[in-house]
Amino acid sequence: MNRPETVFLAAALLFILPAAAAANAGPTYWPGHPSATIMSVDAHSPISVEREDLIFDFSEQIDSDYTLGGRVTASYEMLNPTNRPQQVQMAFPFVGRLGDLPSVEIEITADGKTVPYEIYPGDVVNNYGHPGVKAKEAGFAFANIVNTITEDLYEAQNFAADEKGKLYTLKVRPTGAERINFAVDFAFDSAQTKILSSGFDRYERNESETRIAAWCYEPKTLELLVLGNDIALNTSAYADGELGEKTNLYSCQILSEEVAFKPYFMNYIKNHTSAASGMISDSQLYNLYAKSLDKSFTQNMGFSCEHDLTGQEHYRRIITLVYQVDFPAHSQKEVSVSYHTLGTMDMTKTASPLYTFDYILNPAQNWSSFNNLHIEIITPARAPYIVDSNIDFAKKPGSNTYTATLADLPQADLFFTLYSKEKITLLDRLQGKFIRNLGYLAPLLLGTAAILIISVLFASRLVSWTKKSL
Repeated sequence: MNRPETVFLAAALLFILPAAAAANAGPTYWPGHPSATIMSVDAHSPISVEREDLIFDFSEQIDSDYTLGGRVTASYEMLNPTNRPQQVQMAFPFVGRLGDLPSVEIEITADGKTVPYEIYPGDVVNNYGHPGVKAKEAGFAFANIVNTITEDLYEAQNFAADEKGKLYTLKVRPTGAERINFAVDFAFDSAQTKILSSGFDRYERNESETRIAAWCYEPKTLELLVLGNDIALNTSAYADGELGEKTNLYSCQILSEEVAFKPYFMNYIKNHTSAASGMISDSQLYNLYAKSLDKSFTQNMGFSCEHDLTGQEHYRRIITLVYQVDFPAHSQKEVSVSYHTLGTMDMTKTASPLYTFDYILNPAQNWSSFNNLHIEIITPARAPYIVDSNIDFAKKPGSNTYTATLADLPQADLFFTLYSKEKITLLDRLQGKFIRNLGYLAPLLLGTAAILIISVLFASRLVSWTKKSL
């Protein structure tokens, strides 16, 4: 092979093969969770923050699907300058999933002693996690967060917490050797009646006429809670999934009783969800799922099932931890918050992933003053370099540690991006653009291109050898 061919082949493979490998690694974008500073629930607190030491430690990799995780520890030197004791209610907001709470491993201390906290789930954050959306747009406004810190019960439009309902319990048993598709038909006016089902996996609606069904392989208990006007139930069973082949090989016992809505609903929630493994109070669980049920009744014309509710613990939302710290008069305390955080992985711009971390600082503006922010970032081996940030970091020689010190809060919330190389090269960007344009076809097309290039060059060389031999 002559020199031009060799150079061409090497350049082509240098571009194609890393891009193909990167495209084959998984999704090209995976949103993480922003972190946030602590804040005072009272906007007029006299407490000041004299210093914050903020450490992002990625030296030990945390399992986090397709993105990068690490541990954040924020330690605050806080001062009560008044001559009166202060009971300060503090809050720590972050974006996360309720189902992930046990794995976040949050620890809050005051002068080294563990401080208990309560969890207040906020609204779902629909826009966070999309390219181009800044974390501060995800609802980290002080007023929005404070509004979620309440023990008041959610007031629904479609039901009342203290109302009574009629609970139908259907005990279904196949009497033959084959499974049955058990169906219930009923009619109702959504303006007068609301229905919450349990155990059914099929739902059909034609104006007021409704049919729900469930496959029964063995004896099964199904439930219907009716709020408002009662309904008449008509039951049947089928041997097929299309509900066309009727069968009598079943029995059904229908029981009914009057129940109080709120106790039944709380039991319903705990039976159908993990309820954040017992970490959330009953009042907050009720508010979260009652709001979801209210929305479901509105969207589904008065009908809802457990599948409309169970997804709540998997949605990204603002979650606020609320706790209290007591300050004697003219006292200083060190308050610390430590937790796991996840970055946003972005491979739409480069061949290797970019990992971006956001730290929301605007809640800190609600202290009487905030001074001396020291930041330390210990980067991981697979992405040891900071290639972008909104403040200047200095790298400690011979280490993977970056530091920055500011006299007060920066004008914008903190962000920084980690990468596998010290700089993002033109080749990195071209490979990233190639992957972005091809999507999930990138591995196949790039691999095919590499094979074709090698084949063409080999064929060219073979023809050259043949001509020489003749």
